[in-house]
Amino acid sequence: MLATVVIFISAFLLFQVQPLLAKSLLPVFGGGAQVWTTCLLFFQTFLLAGYCYAHLLVKFLDIKKQQIVHLSLLLVSLLALPLGLSDSDIKEQASPELALLLKLALSVGLPYFVLAATSPLLQSWQSQSLNSKVYKLYSYSNIGSFLALLSYPFIFEPWLTLSAQSWAWSLVYGVFVLLFAGFIGLALKQNNYTQTAQSNEGTSTLDKRLPLWLLLSACGVIMLTATTSAMTQNVSPIPFLWLLPLSLYLLTFILCFHSAKVYQRWFWLAVFAFSSFIGLMLFFIGSQLDLLSQIVLYSTVLFSACMICHGELEKTKPHQSKLTQFYLMISLGGALGTAAITFIAPEIFTLFYEYPLALGLVLALFIYSLISTEQFAKSRNMVLVAGGVLVLLAPTFIWLNSQFTNHDTLRLRNFYGLLSVKEVSINGQMERRLIDGTTSHGTEIIEPTYLQGQPQSYYRFETAVAQLLNSQANGAQVGFIGLGAGTLAAYGKHRDNYTFYELNPNVVATAQSHFSYLNNSKAQIEYVVGDGRVQLQKQKEQGQVNRFDALILDAFSGDAIPMHLLTLEAMQLYLSQLKAHGVLAIHISNSHLDLTPLMRGLADELKLKVHFFETKAKQAHEHNTHWVTLTFDEQAIASFKHLQSPWPNQKPTFIWRDDYSNLMSAL
Repeated sequence: MLATVVIFISAFLLFQVQPLLAKSLLPVFGGGAQVWTTCLLFFQTFLLAGYCYAHLLVKFLDIKKQQIVHLSLLLVSLLALPLGLSDSDIKEQASPELALLLKLALSVGLPYFVLAATSPLLQSWQSQSLNSKVYKLYSYSNIGSFLALLSYPFIFEPWLTLSAQSWAWSLVYGVFVLLFAGFIGLALKQNNYTQTAQSNEGTSTLDKRLPLWLLLSACGVIMLTATTSAMTQNVSPIPFLWLLPLSLYLLTFILCFHSAKVYQRWFWLAVFAFSSFIGLMLFFIGSQLDLLSQIVLYSTVLFSACMICHGELEKTKPHQSKLTQFYLMISLGGALGTAAITFIAPEIFTLFYEYPLALGLVLALFIYSLISTEQFAKSRNMVLVAGGVLVLLAPTFIWLNSQFTNHDTLRLRNFYGLLSVKEVSINGQMERRLIDGTTSHGTEIIEPTYLQGQPQSYYRFETAVAQLLNSQANGAQVGFIGLGAGTLAAYGKHRDNYTFYELNPNVVATAQSHFSYLNNSKAQIEYVVGDGRVQLQKQKEQGQVNRFDALILDAFSGDAIPMHLLTLEAMQLYLSQLKAHGVLAIHISNSHLDLTPLMRGLADELKLKVHFFETKAKQAHEHNTHWVTLTFDEQAIASFKHLQSPWPNQKPTFIWRDDYSNLMSAL
């Protein structure tokens, strides 16, 4: 019983810390989905390291020495508490991925490592002391992980600040170490193990199913990370949308390893065969659906895919004498799958092609598992069905992809996401659009040529931001957080100085090379590449304050503003960079979030005058555009204040802080 409790708590802590630290990193590394994917790589890598350590202990030491070594390491790990991110500033000295990984390693590396090793070690010891089946303990471990993830967005995030969460985690970790010490004390006292070490022939030889275990595990993680990236393209990467796919992934482990009856091959093959075509359509047109539909459909595809991957793992699991070898391959596959998504896919794919490829890989591995572990005659029909679905998927994907990319003139991908330039004909006019993920971040009419250079879309002449920029006197100093296609540069006048802060270097290069707004602007333009908030903070520390007559916040990740740009601390920073009569304008147009209560809450907290401006679309291809202005002096917007709109609702206001934010309140 005590072993089950210790395993449960270790798994709970292992997965509770993931959203906590990932969310803490957003103010430093920005809000892109790739931040969470890189965090997953860290967690998978240290999980692998822990499993490898456990396997080596079991292989080379007797049980008593294993217990003493692991308890000693647990006691040493207490020195890393209380939990918190390393204060070392390494972001400028390495790539974003490596900097993020190093920051996590310095902060939580050792506690995470020993937690990862605890479950396989305890299961190995239990298998030798009780001489019974222990794979059900793996199910209990995943239940702990599942509850940790499920409880975070609904219990811990809404009610506790990040610092309170860190202290709570550290306290429970200390209790866990005491319980583990108690378990070791009882084990050493009873000394009722049937073996002194796993040195028999069964554990010294490599199982022929190792490649299958590795590939099935890697495929499940590729589906997980690809689904998470797809789901968070158009919504801020928030714990709920990070954790929902991961929770479903763990749930399939729980179901498959708790009872062999849950995974019935024919049933799950039929479910996935249907789901795979849904997944293919989502890849191309998912952004056209509402948020709830996207979540439900993506979750269905992921769940059915992981049921096959993890069901086949359960079907092919070895005797418990090779338990740590089996777990080692699962964790190695997970780490390799995440590394492939984090480092390899962005280098070779200009779209999230890993998602449709993973759908095909699930079917291929299902066929491989059937052929390699059973007589072909027994599984021939399932092999034929799976092969038939795979054959149909390939040409369907090729045709849809040709239609989807037909209008592309440029496609780029890096750590910060996908970027493409499309040319489309709308009402007899040829438009060029900058697409971030699946969301337009700027449009320019290129034919007829007399309309070229005129601001379009969210920045057209009648919008509040256009009125604000036009109202500025010559020689205005204006800052922009977010560049897009550079459309707002068109409002620049002689002697104006426009400073654009842009996180993604690909955006800067594309706006300069494929759109005319920047090159034709009358203003003097300066570019600062990096997260707008981070760069403004650095400039403030260098003595640059009260510089701007207006500061425009138009930084979107897909269809949503990263949360760290909308906290109270971020607003205080922006105000420090404005002149006494300056104006802060924030673009809050959004398909999924209502940010107006947040804007009113921040204005109340900071004693600012706040106004809401909605510009209705006049044509079918235009957007309804929402801007908010905040200022201490309403005279600064006097020339267009009469254009303000009534607030769309009177929901209770709220504010976000760096230490506390709950995006569920804005959904």
